[in-house]
Amino acid sequence: MTKLSLFYTIMKINSICIKKYHLNNPILWIFLDENRIMDELSFLRELPFSRFIGVVVRTKNKKNLYKKTKLVSKICKTKGFKIIVSSNPQIAMAVGAYGVHFSREIKNTRIYNKLSYSCSFHSFSDIRRTINLKVNKVFISPIFKTTSSNKKKPLGLTRLLFLSRSLKCEIGVLGGVNKKNISKLRNKRITHIAGVSLFF
Repeated sequence: MTKLSLFYTIMKINSICIKKYHLNNPILWIFLDENRIMDELSFLRELPFSRFIGVVVRTKNKKNLYKKTKLVSKICKTKGFKIIVSSNPQIAMAVGAYGVHFSREIKNTRIYNKLSYSCSFHSFSDIRRTINLKVNKVFISPIFKTTSSNKKKPLGLTRLLFLSRSLKCEIGVLGGVNKKNISKLRNKRITHIAGVSLFF
């Protein structure tokens, strides 16, 4: 993605997201995906500087999470990106990350006040989990049909609007968001958008 293309993408997202939450928070989140981004570090290095971007560090091999987070953190600091670590508050604290993202398997965990917390949200049954984990933001997914997981049924825009009015935290979307359908998210009371398809 060129600097100009990224600029227009961020401007579009900025026009879609509600303003009261994101003055100092990223509105575009990149969920690192080893299956879809062949060289994640090179991908991040090629992106231009922006304080509107956040990166969620994930890895298939949990033993490599600390090492990978250190490498990603080094790049993100030079780019102005905030980073969130998948499901591990201890590693997030160790590398000075912005926060932690909890996958759907995590129901309860120790909370550090210095960190921001988010969690995945796949169905209405996750409402209780957002309360137990005391999250600041959620990533509702998938909203649209996604190639990364064809078995997951999209929640759709009607359910998204209902959830955005019901949940007492920042509302983000993930899953199948691309340049063709992103405009459909307008007026859905969301604060941030995440994905990989927006970059390709």
